[in-house]
Amino acid sequence: MNKNTVPACIKKKRSVEKSGEKNEAGKDEVPSPIMMSGTKVLTGEGKMIVIVVGDLSCNGKIRAALDQE
Repeated sequence: MNKNTVPACIKKKRSVEKSGEKNEAGKDEVPSPIMMSGTKVLTGEGKMIVIVVGDLSCNGKIRAALDQE
């Protein structure tokens, strides 16, 4: 899946919405700025900011929910 900067993603999203292709656009047509845990980078370079780690991350919440059962 392609990743891009937040401004570039917003610009592409607005372009798709204006063209009327919102419901026809595939998931790869509008890039995402979000990287989940375990993401592998194949090409390119960039910077990222880690927002949440540990028990509050998506993986941490899933692990906690599974431990409750």
